Amino acid sequence: MKISNDAVEELKKIRNALDDMYDKLDTTLFEKKVAVKTTYKEVNPFNDVSENFSYIADKLKQLESSEIVED
Repeated sequence: MKISNDAVEELKKIRNALDDMYDKLDTTLFEKKVAVKTTYKEVNPFNDVSENFSYIADKLKQLESSEIVED
């Protein structure tokens, strides 16, 4: 696949945005469980979207390693 220099720059911006989202989502939160006794369960929101991040990151790597054509 051949891509332009402009496309490479946009891919870098997308990768930076993904890295930023990862940093924000990869944190421990607590889910409140209300019953006779209130308890809290640790949850990590990144676990729910980790497959999506992996897919996007793999596709970005493929695109970034593509042949660059002049604009």
